[in-house]
Amino acid sequence: MSTDWAAYDQSIQQSHGDNLPATRRIRHVLLAAIIGGDIAPGARLKETELGQQLGVSRTPLREALAGLRAEGILSIGEDAGLRVRNLDYQDIHALYQMRATLESMAAELAAVQASPAERAVIAEIRRREAELVATGAAPTILADINGRFHHAIQLASHNPFLIETMHRLGTLMVLLGPTAYSRAGRVREIGIEHDAINSAIQCGDASKAGSAAKTHLENAVKVRLEIMATGHKGNLD
Repeated sequence: MSTDWAAYDQSIQQSHGDNLPATRRIRHVLLAAIIGGDIAPGARLKETELGQQLGVSRTPLREALAGLRAEGILSIGEDAGLRVRNLDYQDIHALYQMRATLESMAAELAAVQASPAERAVIAEIRRREAELVATGAAPTILADINGRFHHAIQLASHNPFLIETMHRLGTLMVLLGPTAYSRAGRVREIGIEHDAINSAIQCGDASKAGSAAKTHLENAVKVRLEIMATGHKGNLD
């Protein structure tokens, strides 16, 4: 089954507008294809073929591929070919370990430093998330608002270095594939965990906020590693 590059391109235009520079547009399209599973971990990316499939010129494509390699999304394989990075069991454990530490710090800082307006934004995103779950929203929509919830907390930390580091880690998360809002049991757990984080931030309890965020990420990695160990793939976060 061939990749529907036009659909990915249209989706990127809807999300980012149609005035994106070519290099950035190609980057977003490739990331979307990785997240969507059309470009699997370990897959080799051949410049000539990609250029023909995407209908783009060589220079912006090379720049986009170089940028993705710099971000750790692509790597050079043993055959000297450019491939999508393949995270192993230990890589995933380490990635979530770092996320747990930083997400916990962000929640602690947000509980203390968030303005009333920022607290209101975090609470509203959580309210909207619960509403979307209740109405049976698609996993992709739930994954998007999940990202908005975490990003709002990071912004409320008022720590630009933490925000920058979390952005880099967030980029690497695309290598794990779609997040797991297709698993009903995990969706309920995420809601409970998000409620705990939000409640602590609203109350200004840094200790509880940090602990709740850490628990959230520890549960996420536990589920992902369990699925990986059994050889199954799934939407998990």
